[in-house]
Amino acid sequence: MSRENLIQNKIMELEGGAFQRLFDAYLYKKYKFRNIQTLGVQTGTNKPTKGTPDSYVLTEAGKYILINYGSVSAQPADKIKTDILSCFNSAKLSLEKEKIEKIICGHCSTNIHIEQFNSMIEAIQGVEIEIIGIDTLSYDLAWRYPHIAQNHLGVQIDTNQFFDIEEFIKVYDANGINASIDCEFMYRTGELKGIYDGFKLKNVIVLTGASGIGKTRLAIEACCKYAKEDRKTYCVRNNGNLLYDDIKYYLDEPGKYLIFLDDANMISSLDNVANVLLNLPEKYDIKILITVRDYAKDRVIETLSQYSLVDVIEIKRFKDDEIKGILKTDLGIVNEDYLNKIAVISHGNIRLAVLAGCRALDGGFIAIQNAEDIFNNYYGRILRDAELTKVDIMILFFIAVAGPVKYATHSLYTELKERYCKDSPDEATFNKLYSLEFVDWFKNEIITVSDQSFGNYILYYIFFDQKWVGIEEFLSIAFPKYRQKVIYALRTLVEIFNSEPLSDYVQKSIISAWDNAPDDQETFYMESFYTVEPNRALYIIKKHIDDEKEVEFDLKNFDIEKYKSYQIIRTKEIEILGGYKHLKYFSDAVDLLLVYFSKRPDLIMDFYFTITNQIMFDRFSAGEKYKQENILIEKLWKKTDAGGNYESSILYIHVAKYTLKTQFSYTETIGNSKTINFVTMFLECSKEFVDLRKKIWESLAILRNKKEYCRLVNEIFLEIHSNARNESNSKLFLQSDFEAIYSGICNNGRLDFFGAKIIDKYREVAEQMKLPFDARYHKADENQEFRIYKLLMIHHLIGRSLEDDEENRRELIKQEIQAYELTDYIELFKICSFLEKVVDEGEQWYLRVGIDIIFELLQTNPDVYIEVIRKYFDEDTPLRLNGHKQVEYLLTNIGYEKTYKLISSGAYQDQGRWLYCIWNCMEPEQLNNDIVNDYKSFVMENFKNDDVIIPSPKMINIYGQRDDELKHFVINKIVDQPVFSRDFLGSIFPDDTVNMLLDIFKDDVDALARIYMNAYSIDEHMDYEGALFKAIFELWPCMWNNYIDWIKDHTYRDGYDQKKFMLAWESKTWKQCIDYAFNVLIYQEKNLYIEHYAQLILGQMDVAYVICRKKEWIYSELNEVYKDLEKCKCLIHAVVTATPHWKLEILLEFLKLNKNIDAFKALNLFPMGGSYSGSEVPLIIDKIKFLQLLKENMEGVDFIEHRKYIEEYCRKLEKYKDSVELEEYLENIDYS
Repeated sequence: MSRENLIQNKIMELEGGAFQRLFDAYLYKKYKFRNIQTLGVQTGTNKPTKGTPDSYVLTEAGKYILINYGSVSAQPADKIKTDILSCFNSAKLSLEKEKIEKIICGHCSTNIHIEQFNSMIEAIQGVEIEIIGIDTLSYDLAWRYPHIAQNHLGVQIDTNQFFDIEEFIKVYDANGINASIDCEFMYRTGELKGIYDGFKLKNVIVLTGASGIGKTRLAIEACCKYAKEDRKTYCVRNNGNLLYDDIKYYLDEPGKYLIFLDDANMISSLDNVANVLLNLPEKYDIKILITVRDYAKDRVIETLSQYSLVDVIEIKRFKDDEIKGILKTDLGIVNEDYLNKIAVISHGNIRLAVLAGCRALDGGFIAIQNAEDIFNNYYGRILRDAELTKVDIMILFFIAVAGPVKYATHSLYTELKERYCKDSPDEATFNKLYSLEFVDWFKNEIITVSDQSFGNYILYYIFFDQKWVGIEEFLSIAFPKYRQKVIYALRTLVEIFNSEPLSDYVQKSIISAWDNAPDDQETFYMESFYTVEPNRALYIIKKHIDDEKEVEFDLKNFDIEKYKSYQIIRTKEIEILGGYKHLKYFSDAVDLLLVYFSKRPDLIMDFYFTITNQIMFDRFSAGEKYKQENILIEKLWKKTDAGGNYESSILYIHVAKYTLKTQFSYTETIGNSKTINFVTMFLECSKEFVDLRKKIWESLAILRNKKEYCRLVNEIFLEIHSNARNESNSKLFLQSDFEAIYSGICNNGRLDFFGAKIIDKYREVAEQMKLPFDARYHKADENQEFRIYKLLMIHHLIGRSLEDDEENRRELIKQEIQAYELTDYIELFKICSFLEKVVDEGEQWYLRVGIDIIFELLQTNPDVYIEVIRKYFDEDTPLRLNGHKQVEYLLTNIGYEKTYKLISSGAYQDQGRWLYCIWNCMEPEQLNNDIVNDYKSFVMENFKNDDVIIPSPKMINIYGQRDDELKHFVINKIVDQPVFSRDFLGSIFPDDTVNMLLDIFKDDVDALARIYMNAYSIDEHMDYEGALFKAIFELWPCMWNNYIDWIKDHTYRDGYDQKKFMLAWESKTWKQCIDYAFNVLIYQEKNLYIEHYAQLILGQMDVAYVICRKKEWIYSELNEVYKDLEKCKCLIHAVVTATPHWKLEILLEFLKLNKNIDAFKALNLFPMGGSYSGSEVPLIIDKIKFLQLLKENMEGVDFIEHRKYIEEYCRKLEKYKDSVELEEYLENIDYS
């Protein structure tokens, strides 16, 4: 039955008065009426009364809208018209016609004809008549106002999580637990503008901040603004159910939407919600506004960022004056004593402030003495008004401390209930708590406390206020088995209800429980409660370290940088010591940490992460003047023995590198959550911080003088550490760092290459920052290696083009060498040899270009050119020029023989490549037998070397035409060697290269095919367009079979195989190719890799005639194999995997050919594997829908069993869907 029909049936069951109340609610929503006066219903009943009209509305213009309701039973048109005319019968209603703006008639008739309808509309000239029938009413209730259908008819259209703005406010405020959001909007205009501006650039905005600071109220204000701009606006309030069907229901047509997700971290399957909303078709203009608490923001932002750019707006706490202003405006509190007290205890939390204000109005000043009293007075009233028994409250406590609770299977809940409320009935209590809206009950299986603040108060109420459950006893029951639940509960008590008596009680309870715990729980107590008894924990850790055996570890061959992204601390003792930063025994903890490291250097990453993530900078560091950071650095430096202790020195260097940054991310636990928050922070250039940095720079300078640390320290010195919050701080950091560094790298006035490079780096950045020039920057040019390095490198200046940069380099080099003697070139090449050893490959490339420029400038004097290049060879070709330009010049100016003699003289690195350049640069018409023989000798000798220079196809084409033996020698050498084959073919195949290869191998295409397959086996990117494959395939179709056989043995390749299958579908022999591929890869492999191969053979292809061929082949193959069940299974499996849009018609075609039920049951109707984002539920729903569609197409007695099988299949999927929903709910709910 459709929604509309169900609603119509429910309407027809209503009494007349109930129908009128329904219609009033409908008109309130439809026209935003706020003052409907009802005359047609007896007060307090659903019985109608006689009168004209039944209801009316007085408009702002002083006119009336009259409302008549027909009876629920069917009405003739004449009766409706009579009701309209009665509004002008002075005996029934004395109202002038000019005072009537409009008449609305609601009715339940379904047989009013057009003529009758027009007669009603035109009944009174000059007055608008609106007729609303049951069809219109039921449609609007089903699709526009489902909450009216639920409240008045008991028809649930959705999961009751989507609301318009007005309904959302009503629902939000209804339970009386939250502070009302139906209040004046104040003090957030800047944030509101931020939302508006943010949506101009991005589709998702996250409002983040602590609980109770007004995020929801701000979001509602934004929703109101956008709703006025013709953007459909829905507010989503989570109740634990999935939102998939609701999204389809409310976003049923393209348009502009704003979706507000309140407390997004509580939404079930947020990943799936974001995926669905942000991947709707382009005609949907979706904006998503989200509120999320601080502790959960990173997970929520990470989830959303998979689908869209996200703008994050951090909402700050209100200032005291703002809190007071809100209390004055919304609650009318003007007493300064009250306002000051509430401002002090609320700490900018407007929810707590409003709750406190309400209590102050009810109970006077005494009601707001402390935070405990506020919670007690507010939530205590809720408990009293609900008339809960002790058992009810205890059950609520069990849910709060253990939740979410999966009914009858949650161990902690069961153990607590067994101890304290053994004989009380669960379900009756759950129903009672659910009816009072204290808990959410997902699918009648998973139960959680509805409001987090209320749940926190219940913990306080049971543990401390009433002490019905002692903390020590609770620990004996729940710890360490339910460790995270215990920590959450106790952290909640201390951090939310922060009073000295409570903190003292919790601490003493933990110590007592620890004292009485079994020995095997000692470690668990230490890990969880070391902050309660820090010295006791240190004692346990010290014993562990004392017992630890020393481990020998080769730190010199361990790549620390490689593991810095892992951010995992595996050793608990190390992690705990890092947690002592703000505890009494921090200095002792550092000493133990370093002693432990001396015994276990293999755990260096644990020590590194503990120091950088837990001990180094946090939000308290600046306020404490970096006291702890100084302690750590001083103690670690002492352990290095000024470089004598290698392991400690390496750790120090990496910690120093981290510490020298000015922008940091650190982690902190937020409130009472079980998660951590990542915070980004810029440090100010204070005296204390500069002193700490100076200490580090000086110690690094000492380590720099030792060979084993020099490279690491140079890398740190070359990295400018001045990325501060603002320009002035950046300048201060740069200047103070340079002061500390300069003296450290200028040893006795001598400056090495890297010292010069460091100073010049600071000069470059100082110029960019427009700082005054420092004469000490000139020191860099005193180092000859650096001067040459700088000369040969290209330097870009802002505002100058790359061409200008090149011209500037060329001119500087020209000035440098214009007075050079031969000895100067020798010295330059020696420096280049040094640079080749100390700079990275990227810089070497620029330096090579500089050397090329030198040789280009020497071209005007061939004699000098030859002498210089001879010296270049003598110095072992520093920086390894490729030689092509130089060889071309030599061939042009001194000819082949002299060039060959020059390059072949002596011995130097890359001599073979320089020789190869000679023959590569020769034009075909320049060749003679001697040159060809020289090249042939070179090639044959070269294949004996380890580093073989493989001739290119161009070289084989040119020289092979003149020497067939050379050609066959090379082909024989490379044909069975994958590396040689790859180097020969390369990776780019323009048409002329393809044609050249075909010409070379015209008499032996088989050899080319073997070379191709060898190369392809080690380079999947080779021939990524398939041009060469296509050419070989067209000449030698057997290539396809070889390729398929090879594919079978290389299943998990991420290459470009799909393009080759496209070539097969496009070829003239497409059917034979696909037959062979399907037989080898699908039929022979059976279920092993069918889905992978099916995608290759039948996967997405956009060419129309290929699509037709594909479908033709599938139908033809199905007709061939329908009696062979094993092949049929494989074929159908391939179809449902690779062409799911065809699977219905293919399955129906199979059923025409083979009606055997056992054969049908054996088929895989869906892929064996599957991927989904967020939730598996939509995937399951799609399967059910497909099965239902398949069933609808199975008609006739031949398919009775088939239909029954599908019905059973659907029931199994429905059951599986329920279980998945429960599991996903448990996985996704963020109870804390």
